[in-house]
Amino acid sequence: MSNVSNEQNLIAIDLGNGTTSYIAGNGKQGSFPSLVTQYKDTSGLGSEFAKEVFRTKDGNTYLVGESCRDANARSRSTDSSFYSSDIIHILLLKVLDECGIKSPIIVTGLPTEFYDQEVKGFEENIRRWAKGEGYQLQNVKVVPQWAGPWFDDQLEDEQGTRIALDRVLSGKWGIIDIGQGTTDIGQFNNGRVSDQRYGESKGVSDIHRSVFTTLKSKPESIVVEGKRNAYLPKEFELDKQTTEHTADQWFRAGFINWRGQKLDMNIIGLPARNEFAKDVLPRCIEKVWGSTDFLDGMIVAGGGATVLGMEVFKQYVHCPMFKASTPELSIVRGFYRFAKTQILPKFPQ
Repeated sequence: MSNVSNEQNLIAIDLGNGTTSYIAGNGKQGSFPSLVTQYKDTSGLGSEFAKEVFRTKDGNTYLVGESCRDANARSRSTDSSFYSSDIIHILLLKVLDECGIKSPIIVTGLPTEFYDQEVKGFEENIRRWAKGEGYQLQNVKVVPQWAGPWFDDQLEDEQGTRIALDRVLSGKWGIIDIGQGTTDIGQFNNGRVSDQRYGESKGVSDIHRSVFTTLKSKPESIVVEGKRNAYLPKEFELDKQTTEHTADQWFRAGFINWRGQKLDMNIIGLPARNEFAKDVLPRCIEKVWGSTDFLDGMIVAGGGATVLGMEVFKQYVHCPMFKASTPELSIVRGFYRFAKTQILPKFPQ
């Protein structure tokens, strides 16, 4: 089989704790929240109204993605059990179903913290899960999550100019990837993966939790009543349906829609963003570099790159910074390009 026809079978998947994203060689691509709940139609309207109902070969039905937010999908902390869970199993099968490729070549990743211990087991799980659903897997490769952004072909400098692909091939480049539940740090030196890496189970969900807790408890210091820098109307109260997942949606929208007003999420989220950065970034930088002063560049990626914002990163990162305009897709784009340039050429022609 030629590489061209084999590229049709490629699927790069970022099975993130917060969002699942995929790019396939047949042109299919997409993202959805990494949320799964068992589904029972209690509406009496028939399941055609729940477009995200997903049925597996064994006859079980699930809600996957956005519509789970109203179905009490629980937040979870990231630990290694996620990578053998029913949730990630269903997320993978949902991606395979959406791509419609019968003999896929799958490339995905694992956080630094779990990579060494979990990589073999995770590859085996993916093989077993795909086979159980009737797919004939050609190959599966699990790579360290943080390596993805280095291969992203849409990186931009701080002025928003796209950089040349060979720019990252010389010198020492750092990567900070902040996802929903993990932070991953790595390095490439003159185009080669370095052993300098670090990861921990802290991510954007910590910021969501912090914002949610603050808005729920509503300390006096944030209520607008003649206080400088306060940002909440006195009458503001969360409703019964608001969860940490709602905070995620507010960050994405950039505001909270309250009584027809748009409350600025940039201001509301700033204390939590600063607190997270102050806790996590100095420790990560210390573990790998001690200081960022001698790096040729730092690539920031993951949903956390958008949530934290460059002005927060700049307090701790003192070398040139690079980021895609959609940093949450840097990993999946990088996985796809990695597969195309590193894995496909090794397949028999």
